[in-house]
Amino acid sequence: MSHSTLVNTQLNTPLRTLALTVEEAGRGEFRWRILESHGNPQVFEPVSCSDTSFSAYDTALATGYGELQRLIGPDLQYGPRQDADSDAALIRLAAAQAPKAPAASPSADHRPVNGGGIKPGMSA
Repeated sequence: MSHSTLVNTQLNTPLRTLALTVEEAGRGEFRWRILESHGNPQVFEPVSCSDTSFSAYDTALATGYGELQRLIGPDLQYGPRQDADSDAALIRLAAAQAPKAPAASPSADHRPVNGGGIKPGMSA
């Protein structure tokens, strides 16, 4: 699977609606909060928030942005994508779009375990 196939597949996944805000809990006590909207752009739910207060707004903002970057992960340039299992979904989608190799015929050495039927511990 090529890098461009994976990137194109990733960009086809909807972007999450995240917001970073800084709140003043008390005079000079700033806390960051990451919020997410699910469908209604006027309603946000908390995703993550700071455990400590900061004495400066800009410090709280920068720390919150660091947490947002950590939350998004290594694909920050493409933005946070909605599927929580996005890596697995992206790989499956990209693999489905990749050209298929001819299937090999099954051999005696590659038979399914226990006949490929019911899983151990389950009844029919």
